[in-house]
Amino acid sequence: MLGMFVSFVVIGALQALYGPAVPGMQDRFGISAGEVGLVLAMHFVGALLGVLGTSRMRRWGNRAFLIIALTATAVGCLGFAMAPVWPAALAAAFVVGLGFGWIDVGVNELFIEYYGSNGTGMLNLLHGVFGAGAVLGPLFIGALPRQMYVWSFVVCAALCLIALLTVRGVSGRPVRHTRQDVRWAAVGRMTALFMIFFVLHVGVESGVGGWETSHLVSLGWAAGPAAMATSAFWLALTGIRFAISPIARFFTAQQIVLASLVLVMVGTVLAHWNPAAPVGYILTGIGVGPLFPTGLIWLTEKLPGVPGVTSYVIAMSMLGGVLPSLVGGAVEQWGPGVIPTTIAAMGAVCVLVALVIRSLASPLRAPHDAPANRVSGAAKGAT
Repeated sequence: MLGMFVSFVVIGALQALYGPAVPGMQDRFGISAGEVGLVLAMHFVGALLGVLGTSRMRRWGNRAFLIIALTATAVGCLGFAMAPVWPAALAAAFVVGLGFGWIDVGVNELFIEYYGSNGTGMLNLLHGVFGAGAVLGPLFIGALPRQMYVWSFVVCAALCLIALLTVRGVSGRPVRHTRQDVRWAAVGRMTALFMIFFVLHVGVESGVGGWETSHLVSLGWAAGPAAMATSAFWLALTGIRFAISPIARFFTAQQIVLASLVLVMVGTVLAHWNPAAPVGYILTGIGVGPLFPTGLIWLTEKLPGVPGVTSYVIAMSMLGGVLPSLVGGAVEQWGPGVIPTTIAAMGAVCVLVALVIRSLASPLRAPHDAPANRVSGAAKGAT
């Protein structure tokens, strides 16, 4: 478990490192801002392929999968740090993305397999660690001279190697079951609803993170305090995942998701009121925080034993990062005052989708030959 936490610190940091490293990359390779954007594109493509390929990779065994994923991430980070030319750096970013995608889906699946429907608290803790990495990464790179940004990637590689030391006792493979009673049309509908749910709440998260500062500045805030308020949103999002872990066992995943969505709606509505706008965004962060990890548990409860569904839903959730561009389009049309309205609209549709999911019975039951204690036992060595 400690090794998996370390791996999530790494991918959380990697997600947040490229932006602060932009000035150093421009100085080192003599490239324009547009060319720097290619590194994000290469990382995204690698991550998407890694996410989609996780199900097949894990068939090789949990230990082999973790060794490959952690090694690929370490090699990619070292390659990016030592790349002599820009094309080599782009290739290394692609390898980093592959490892990122494998770790993201694979470790989530291992936690779900080990803890089952009781894993809400642990999965929130795992994602809290991810958020901690996203906070610590930019702080570390900001403390270094601009040309020394490469050391942040070297540290990520070292952490991957430390995590590799924890996989000696890993064994087993994902439990697969041949189902004869699956209504695949109903499974497809349920999967599509979860994809929409994940895209929308990731869109709310990205929308607040990308546009809160602009909205507060339009309300008369100075740029510095507005940026600090945006940091408070991210800290609230991360902190609630740690806070919810010890109490999650008292509530179902569905109850936590619906309560979180209520907070999202209250927060985005409150953000329309100038004096309370930053408080509204903090409430939104508290609401959004549990949605991704708890949503994965809810997905598992609704679609138990469906192979690859976690990969597909996580891959689709990446599209949520595109939704802030819709907020930008609304700002161009109606001004920055529409920012909380657009985000609230995304949250409202997310609530409707969650209510539809809640109203639908699971299209299948957990296999009779795989009770919870047996699945946990099979995955215990892997975790």
